[in-house]
Amino acid sequence: MDIRRMSLWESRNATFMSNNLIRAVVEDQGEVAVELSARAVQGGFVNALNLPYFRGRGLGVESDPNADWWKSKMSFYQAGGIYLTFPSRNENDILVSNTSWMVRRYGSDGQSGALWRLSQMKSRQEHNRYRATKVDMILPGQSVLYSLVRITNSDEEVLSYNAEIHAMLTPPFLESGCFVNTSPASFTAFPPNFREVAFNRLKSGVMFTDLRHAPSIRGGSVDASYIPGPTGSYDYLVGQVNDNEELGWISVINPRLQMVFLSLFPAAAGSLDSTVMKSQVFDLSFNLLGRMDSPWALYEGGTSQVFSLTAGHGIIDHHGSLKAPSSAQLLPGQTIDLVYAHAFLSYDNPRISNGFFTMEKEDRALVLKRTKSYCLIPCDYKFTTIRELADRLIENAQD
Repeated sequence: MDIRRMSLWESRNATFMSNNLIRAVVEDQGEVAVELSARAVQGGFVNALNLPYFRGRGLGVESDPNADWWKSKMSFYQAGGIYLTFPSRNENDILVSNTSWMVRRYGSDGQSGALWRLSQMKSRQEHNRYRATKVDMILPGQSVLYSLVRITNSDEEVLSYNAEIHAMLTPPFLESGCFVNTSPASFTAFPPNFREVAFNRLKSGVMFTDLRHAPSIRGGSVDASYIPGPTGSYDYLVGQVNDNEELGWISVINPRLQMVFLSLFPAAAGSLDSTVMKSQVFDLSFNLLGRMDSPWALYEGGTSQVFSLTAGHGIIDHHGSLKAPSSAQLLPGQTIDLVYAHAFLSYDNPRISNGFFTMEKEDRALVLKRTKSYCLIPCDYKFTTIRELADRLIENAQD
């Protein structure tokens, strides 16, 4: 077990956490996890997360020597990794993703054996006042990074918001032959935004319930659960988790490396109290060298430079395409907890490389099953430990 502070680029600092199974590096700037790595069956550590070539390395756009290039692209300055978007995507607002957080403390917990870090930020912007406290945690014997973000509306007016947690995956983990799976849901594809230059494989505006049979723009269906390699296409899917699901999840399996990436979050039927955000909606962005607008390409209409899959969940603006709310509100003084986890690990049984049929819950573990074959993922899928630890750390920080 190891936790320590480290310097990255131009006055950027981060926290390194490791339990010998998983390594995580979380930046202070925007609270972005820039590394989540685990050991592959072949022996080397693999980072699942993408840090695209255009990602900034300075303190911010204003101080960057190449600032002119970043005009109208401020949100991309922190692109990649695991990141949180709140309360909107308006680049002119103070957001959790474009602000440098203050790491208050870090250490180990005597009760659970966890390594943890505690960070905070505040927005005093007019009509956008809130404060946020974040706890990141890894437990002994688990290949999981847990996070809890506690956000309070510190204004005297209602704060309308979107809250989204995304993980941007990349080679060498993401490659041709990977499989994507999700908790049971209904899906629909969006057409390209007018600013984007991209070719779609999937037909937009059609509801479907199986990624393996997604409606194709050319007629018939296409297997959207399979990563085919560089097709030169870009597709954006939103899905609504079924109402009877307690746990939402998105998985990506790499058969060649025998590794699985898993995103976990509380869903609508979960037993957690009302102070915890339930993620009814998730999204998947398939960029198979298909984004040809800047900065994904060097110039508008150019050759795409990024091959990635971005998986997210939360309260997402789906523009009325789903039944779930597309935004939420925090009353003055009201607090909401965003709780989520990301697991990354290798598996021994190569049959899981063909995909799993069910995900079953055991005591402190999830099991991916394919007939008689299985992959055991030790984890606290009820988020009990991270919530208890966060309560203690935040209470002590206020004393």
